[in-house]
Amino acid sequence: MGTTAAPLSIETFRAWLESRPDEEHWELIGGVIMMMGPASKAHQRIASNLERLLNDALEAHRPELAAYQRVGLNLAPIAPDYDPEPDVVVIGADENGDERYSDRFYLAAEVVSASDRKTVASKRDVYKRHPDCRCVLVIQQDRFDVGVSSLTDSVWVEQRLA
Repeated sequence: MGTTAAPLSIETFRAWLESRPDEEHWELIGGVIMMMGPASKAHQRIASNLERLLNDALEAHRPELAAYQRVGLNLAPIAPDYDPEPDVVVIGADENGDERYSDRFYLAAEVVSASDRKTVASKRDVYKRHPDCRCVLVIQQDRFDVGVSSLTDSVWVEQRLA
């Protein structure tokens, strides 16, 4: 009879991650280590454009916030087996502490390719459970399709822009 390995914790994952080269990108999703392949040019362009547009808008309207690409999120209190690295996040502009991870985030965006379609729904659901998160974007890289989950009056509203 086969045995099933217990899901990895964030602490164990991060200790293992320290042994990996910086150019490798890994996430812990549901306790399973997943390697992130190199992003396509389209994926990179979408994430770069989104980061730039968000930063332009934030600078004008909410200068205390800033958008960044590939910042890890500390989700242990709500999801002890998730350690994702969204494509774009909005966090406090002057947030101190760990340069790679943020405790608070207000927006998380995932640019979805065929290889990560199977994990994006669970990541979106985990992001929405974070007390500071107000918006989750799921952007399809191969077509005009964006899922927008936004918190309005303590209710999550789902929209699809196509």
